[in-house]
Amino acid sequence: ISLGASGVEKPCFERNAPLADSRAAEEISLGASGRSEAAGTMELYQILEATISPDKNVLQEAERCLAQAAETNLLAFLVSLADELANVSRSSVVRSAAGLQLKNYLTAKDVKTREQYQQRWLSFDLGMRAHIKQRVLETLGTEGRSRSAAQCVAYIACADLPQGLWPELIPLLVQNCTLEGSTESMKESCMDAIGFICEEVNQEILRDQANHILTAVIQCMRKEESSLRVRLAGTKALLASLELTRANFEKENERHFIMQVVCEATQCTDTEVKVSAHQNLVKIMSLYYQHMETYMGPALFAITVDAMKSDVDDVALQGIEFWSTVCDEETDLVIEAAEAADGGYPPRQTSRFYVKGALQYLLPILMLRLTQQVEL
Repeated sequence: ISLGASGVEKPCFERNAPLADSRAAEEISLGASGRSEAAGTMELYQILEATISPDKNVLQEAERCLAQAAETNLLAFLVSLADELANVSRSSVVRSAAGLQLKNYLTAKDVKTREQYQQRWLSFDLGMRAHIKQRVLETLGTEGRSRSAAQCVAYIACADLPQGLWPELIPLLVQNCTLEGSTESMKESCMDAIGFICEEVNQEILRDQANHILTAVIQCMRKEESSLRVRLAGTKALLASLELTRANFEKENERHFIMQVVCEATQCTDTEVKVSAHQNLVKIMSLYYQHMETYMGPALFAITVDAMKSDVDDVALQGIEFWSTVCDEETDLVIEAAEAADGGYPPRQTSRFYVKGALQYLLPILMLRLTQQVEL
């Protein structure tokens, strides 16, 4: 494997090793440009294509080769992956595989390993890091339905933003979501990236950007948005950013606007948008119970009861989950009130006893659903 400036070469695929399409592979060259560096060599994009081969031997050899490339010169390998990800002339298979490989060297499920990966990223050459970030950003809006670039942006942000690096990222993503003339794919990809960032980055670090993020999210969620894909991305991003918007929920006019947009999204004809909007209501009730009295009678009761009656199971489950959450909150508030009375101090919040008032309407629906059989 040739990795550009490293000058280190190691063989990977043996001569005449089988490929999924029965072509012979001689060697694999992984130059920083992603191009073959010698006649008869196999390029990185061909190795990435082999990662979905139905032939187990080909698949294992491709995985071994990629791992060896990373071990030889990880930074040059990541640069090559970013170039393949951004290359619009490559197939979706190659670009998705490149994005997956890149993501897997940026993050990990294990917390300790993830922190090590973030420190490793920060130790890389500044210019090379800038190149990778630029290539990943260039990929946004060009992948179709793939979310690889959005995920890579978010995982780089996990390392950079806590260090005060990449300050232009959030404004750029917000601009791409709100700028007139942005394509559907660009809005969707950038909104996905915002959602992933809100999920992965400590929200205190994002606090100063909260208003900008919320503005973009709500704009993408509104019923006036013609693209259901963009509406779905916005609705999911709001779910990821609800804790970040605490200050906005404290302001009545802003809270009214957010609730209006979420409630309108629950009436969307698209099932995915509808389900995601109901998930937002569940989380909003959990986070902001004390602010919900204004909305319960005029909107939330009818919306969630209708959801419980829905023929679409995913929608019905969210309606049930909403009232389960209300039960949990009110149970905790009753306990807290009792403890406050015993201690001689006022409770932090008081229960509005929504469940007690709604019980006569909820129980018949729940009983009916329990009698329904699922045909296997």
